[in-house]
Amino acid sequence: MRLEGRKALVTGASRGIGRAIALALADEGADVAITAARSLDALDEVRGEIEGRGRVCHAMAWDVREVESASERLSEASEALGGLDIAVNNAGVVGLPEGAGRPGGEAEWDYVIDTNLKAVWFITEAAARTMSREGGAIVNIASDFAFRAATSIYGVSKWGVRGLTAGLARKWAGRGVRINAIGPGPVATEMIGWTEGDALERDDLPLGRLTLPEEVARVAVFLASDDASAVIGETIVLNSANS
Repeated sequence: MRLEGRKALVTGASRGIGRAIALALADEGADVAITAARSLDALDEVRGEIEGRGRVCHAMAWDVREVESASERLSEASEALGGLDIAVNNAGVVGLPEGAGRPGGEAEWDYVIDTNLKAVWFITEAAARTMSREGGAIVNIASDFAFRAATSIYGVSKWGVRGLTAGLARKWAGRGVRINAIGPGPVATEMIGWTEGDALERDDLPLGRLTLPEEVARVAVFLASDDASAVIGETIVLNSANS
């Protein structure tokens, strides 16, 4: 197992890509702290799945927009697991919840940018400081929108994640902390309106289908492992219509 004995944090781990990554890290030997702002029953189910694999799991209810608590939460995860070697910034939103405000308005800008970009900055900084002197790995979940001219709030946020990943990677590389990102095209998750049993086929994508959460998770495991020891500041694109 590539991550035996490692300690990891995954935000937004109750479903979709975050759930798949948390389980993949556990399958590779890591103990995992998981967070969600909502869907706490689903988060508890993920905790049970991780513990069923024989790994330690610590679940935390946390809205990552509460950036002032990032250091405290990272310390809590580190204390619960006995250290921190890996952090995955997965929590993300496309827009405001239905009925919560005017699309494209200031409230939506704040909600999306605070969740998708501002939180990544604060959590990355807190995680890098929490990691041991031996260093660690941070993986940010961006999007193939990070490589497109931004025409939406979501696109702006993911463009920012790509730039932030490159910049903070250079800042922390000397401390042994590797920071990279994944930029998947459309993934079969509720975020894009996909539900179990829906068709996967997509003619506009290179694979002719949606990417699976487990495929994103395998790349996250690679970036978190020593196999990616020389990968610094990259955003790896998966199955994008831009390819």
